[in-house]
Amino acid sequence: TLYHLVIGSPLESISHDGYVSIFQTPRSLLLSGFGNFQIISHGLIRNNLKDLTLGRCHKLESLPANMHMMLPSLRRLWTRDCPRLKSFPENGGFPSNLKDLTIIDCPRLVGSLKGAFTNCSSLKSLWIEKVDVKCFPDEGLLPLSLTSLSIKHFRNLEKLDYKAIHQLPSLKTLIVENCPNLRELPEEGLPKSISDLQIISCPLLKQCGREEEDED
Repeated sequence: TLYHLVIGSPLESISHDGYVSIFQTPRSLLLSGFGNFQIISHGLIRNNLKDLTLGRCHKLESLPANMHMMLPSLRRLWTRDCPRLKSFPENGGFPSNLKDLTIIDCPRLVGSLKGAFTNCSSLKSLWIEKVDVKCFPDEGLLPLSLTSLSIKHFRNLEKLDYKAIHQLPSLKTLIVENCPNLRELPEEGLPKSISDLQIISCPLLKQCGREEEDED
């Protein structure tokens, strides 16, 4: 049984049928570097897939329709540098067993998160990078089941939304990294459930903290 399949190519297109006829049951699938790859064919993936990674597919616009039915076993979804990827699947949203979601440099995709987790209470870890916003997250954007949230390389982020963060009752780990314009954490404080807080390379936040200490 094939467990892990990597398909990487500098070519402008991909022929699905050739791979599907050879690789029937990969558990982990990585697709990277297909410049004109616009649609993920139903024939390319199997319902026992547990790990799907998409990278540098610059023309890919959407994830498979009816993803919750096509990929019932999917536990991890990782997307990177897919600038046209703009929406998560409708008609059911995410697979019910999805636990780990990573979105790196897919700015249009983040805006479609709201409402995407309606039927997904399994997601535990969310890692988001390179989004151009001043405040994050929006209320109701993130699933209540999250235990770990990573926010990295938000160049223009100035503050975290207090209400949105406090809507995550199970959040234990919060990582904020390389947000050079982040000036403050919520004045009202962070959820008491957080036991692991990591603030990395956020110089203005550190400076503000020192100024407050000096005033005291």
